[in-house]
Amino acid sequence: MSGVDEMAKTRLIKHSSLSYKIYGVLKEQIINEELKAGERLLDDELASNFGVSRTPVREALTRLSSESLVEIVPRGGFYVRKLSREDIEEIYEIRKVLEGLAARKVALLISDREMERLSALFEKARFSTYKERIELDVKLHNLIIKSCHNKRLARIMSNLYSLIHIFRVRIGKNKEILEEAFCDHQAIFQAIKMRDAEKAERMMMEHVERSKNYIFEMGLIE
Repeated sequence: MSGVDEMAKTRLIKHSSLSYKIYGVLKEQIINEELKAGERLLDDELASNFGVSRTPVREALTRLSSESLVEIVPRGGFYVRKLSREDIEEIYEIRKVLEGLAARKVALLISDREMERLSALFEKARFSTYKERIELDVKLHNLIIKSCHNKRLARIMSNLYSLIHIFRVRIGKNKEILEEAFCDHQAIFQAIKMRDAEKAERMMMEHVERSKNYIFEMGLIE
């Protein structure tokens, strides 16, 4: 009996791992717009593409729906979630508060080693191409979140970043806006470097608010 139990356990682990891998691939395709907002996701077609049964695919899609990346329509199937203006307002309202909090905490808690890593990112960004600055922008925000030493906050922000990644990339293609964002980042970094928690929080919140406004001004959301 124990042998049967072990076999069942092994199958369960493999199945779970397979579902997670499919989830990872689909998530990357969604946040990078390989799968477009509003696009229907057919579980049987995906199962065929992945060479698996429908069960791990449906589990992966259900997990993506819990992260608001996929929408489940009753009797209508799975669709890539299309964000509304209200969604953006809510996401950025939360992002502004949490990233402001993170910047405040980092200014108070950042270690010398983390400060060196943050400084190195800025030096690299100063002499980088615009395409590289988009990547560095993401790394900068991630490093600030990581350096605030709050795992729950980091998990929440990871989910929000997945939802808005498309907009961050689109905004970053505008060189003028990207330059303004870099100036914002420099101001935030200087506040952190001076251990000015109040200013770091204020500058981060203003930066996030401007990012939200760019989405509407550029017509990136209906």
